[in-house]
Amino acid sequence: FQSSYMAEISDIDGILWGQQYTYPLEIKEKTPGNDRKLGEYFGLDVGPFVKLAFYAAKRGNLHSIFIVREIDDESTRNLVEWKYITFDVLAQYASWIFGAGGTNMQGGQSSVVKIPKSRFGTLDKAALRKL
Repeated sequence: FQSSYMAEISDIDGILWGQQYTYPLEIKEKTPGNDRKLGEYFGLDVGPFVKLAFYAAKRGNLHSIFIVREIDDESTRNLVEWKYITFDVLAQYASWIFGAGGTNMQGGQSSVVKIPKSRFGTLDKAALRKL
């Protein structure tokens, strides 16, 4: 999809060729956070958010999807459910986490957006058929 990077190396976790569109994928393992106003949400670092936005903004048949492998807790990592959200929906409901964000891959702090868990769909056969 891209061989020359402007400022940083970016990866694609997968590609889904749907019925009408091609979807670059960002896949993360997450436990939901909780916000007094939003309720449960999943956080996404700004880097992957921008990557999804880049592919969603390209002309043609590219769209992008954020997939979450929801787990019960970080120690047992038992699967709860696979969830997904297209970038079109994610962009409508994403908001900044004020204050400290998450930890990036180098151990420093990262900026994070939060997306209400209620806006994610269950990733199952029926959902895949619609994409």
